[in-house]
Amino acid sequence: MDTPFFQLTLSLLLAHLVGDFLLQTSSSAKKKKKSVWMMVLHSLINGAAAYLFLASWSTWLVPLVATVSHFLIDFTKSRFKKDALWLFLADQTLHLMVIVLLVLFYLLPKNIQPFWFELLPEIASTVMVILSSLILLTFAGGLFIGYCVRPYQEQIKDYYAKVKKEPVEGLKDGGKMIGWLERLLIFVFVLTGQYAGVGFLIAAKSVFRFGELKESENRKEAEYIIIGTFISFLFALAVSISARLALGIK
Repeated sequence: MDTPFFQLTLSLLLAHLVGDFLLQTSSSAKKKKKSVWMMVLHSLINGAAAYLFLASWSTWLVPLVATVSHFLIDFTKSRFKKDALWLFLADQTLHLMVIVLLVLFYLLPKNIQPFWFELLPEIASTVMVILSSLILLTFAGGLFIGYCVRPYQEQIKDYYAKVKKEPVEGLKDGGKMIGWLERLLIFVFVLTGQYAGVGFLIAAKSVFRFGELKESENRKEAEYIIIGTFISFLFALAVSISARLALGIK
């Protein structure tokens, strides 16, 4: 699958994932909504990442387009008062469209090759696919799943406000870490062809969660846990299988 289109798209995709997820914290994302200068800084970081990962040092149009398009897309997104799953998906789709258009109508016609694939032809593709997958499964995946379950979280908050009762608090960022670990384990199982391990993971988590579900006084909490778990598993499987195909593993 190491065609010029694949190499160029993968390089710019990894750059986008690094700039938009790995190098952007939740606090900086909130500041970005309130400050145009933070948005400009974030866009410049994305442009710099595109320049670094494409590594065609004389090609300045790509980082320029990446910076300007990122700012325009994020600025438009910030005009919406309430953030939502559809807005997150639309935002990411537009960023990916810019990448594909750059590859098809600028990089390929000019026969521009990513420097890292010329320097390390045997491992560049593997390293970039794995790095992209890891960012998708952790930082990006956590955001996506958070958007998916947000309506159910709001229902639970409304329930506790109605009964005037405080919910039982878990470890700080404990749920996020559990999600990261389960998705990374699925990634390892799928890449190594150990699909039975995925079934074992689902069964093991079901056993650990059974007591929590059984003791839950609120049916909403139980259903929220199940929904979040299955979305997490499905997302991890989709990313892991895609990575396996991209790596040419049979």
